[in-house]
Amino acid sequence: MEIMAVKAVDNSLRPVTPIDADAVNKLTIGQAVKLKVTRQKPRSLPHHRLFFGGLLPLAFDYWQPAGGLISPNERGVVEWVAKRLDKFAGNKGIIVAAAEEALSLLAKKRAEKIPTLEKDINAFRDWLTKEAGYSELFITPSGVIKRAKSISFANMEQEEFNAFYKACFNVCWNMILCNKFSSEEEAQVAIEHLMSLGN
Repeated sequence: MEIMAVKAVDNSLRPVTPIDADAVNKLTIGQAVKLKVTRQKPRSLPHHRLFFGGLLPLAFDYWQPAGGLISPNERGVVEWVAKRLDKFAGNKGIIVAAAEEALSLLAKKRAEKIPTLEKDINAFRDWLTKEAGYSELFITPSGVIKRAKSISFANMEQEEFNAFYKACFNVCWNMILCNKFSSEEEAQVAIEHLMSLGN
C-alpha cells in the first residue's frame, strides 16, 4: 500500500487526498504499520489535490458504466470489417446491422458469465491515465498491452503534471462531464467546489 501524506503542525502525518484517506481508513485503529518516507520532487501539492481530490472523484461520480463487455478495440475491428463488407455488397446496411446484433449477443453472453462488477476509482484512474495518452506499450504472449505510466511525484515533474492534468480534464470533459455541465468553466467550478468541501 502506498499513501501520500503531508506533515501537519502537530507532527502527525495526514493523508493528502481522499484516495489516501480511504487507504488509511482500511487500517485497524492501533495497528502498527511500517512507513518508508520518501521526499517527493517539488511539485505543487494543491495541483496534485486538484487531480486526486477534484477532477478524479467528480468525473468518477458522474460516470455511469454502460456495457464495457465488448472492448472498444473489438467493437472497432468488427465495425470496420462490417462496413468494408457492406460497401462491397452495395451499402445496404444489412452487414453493419448484423454486426451490431452479433456484438449485442456477444455482450449478453459475456454478461451471463461475469458477476456484477462494481465501479472502482483506481481502475477508473488507470483508464483515465491511458486515455489521456500517458501509457506505455508492452508485448506479452497474449499480444500487446497498454500500461499506465506512473504519475507519482518521483516520476513526474510539475510541468509534465500540468500537461497530464489538462489531458485528463479534456478526456473527462469529452467523455463524461460535457453531458452534465454546460461549459468547461462550469465543470472547473464544480471541481473547485468539491475541493472546498475538503476532498
